[in-house]
Amino acid sequence: MWPNAENKTDSDEIPVLRSRAESGINLFLMKCLLLFFIIAAAFPYALFASDSLPFPVSLGGQAAKDSTPFAKIENRVAADAELAVESKSDMIIVNVNKVTAKNEPVPGSTPAVILLQGKTKTNIDKTMDGKKLPPGNYIMSVVSEGKTASILFTIK
Repeated sequence: MWPNAENKTDSDEIPVLRSRAESGINLFLMKCLLLFFIIAAAFPYALFASDSLPFPVSLGGQAAKDSTPFAKIENRVAADAELAVESKSDMIIVNVNKVTAKNEPVPGSTPAVILLQGKTKTNIDKTMDGKKLPPGNYIMSVVSEGKTASILFTIK
């Protein structure tokens, strides 16, 4: 197959064939190193990142406590409780949806919308339609700075 096959030396080997095993080991080590760096980069983010509460929110004087998958207001609040959002945004949009005991949206319920323009505090009875929220369980989605805080609370 090779011309002058009897005169063939180690330096005449095709590098691709010679390094096949070495490439497999190198590829394995590179994959392990890549995985290590991805995990190392993600670990601090996972420790300090908050999925449900990207900025501080309080309702009725209670700070929302970060939890999974939604933040929570521990105690029941009044129907006119003060909502405070720590944000530098000029526009904060709040959607309030009634939920079941399993924290699922109530079928057929219409979300209440609260807008905060140029301010960070309002009362939850200041909805766009002017209707007070009746007693029950709710989820509030607060949108500000391109992020959304999802908070469960109960009106007494």
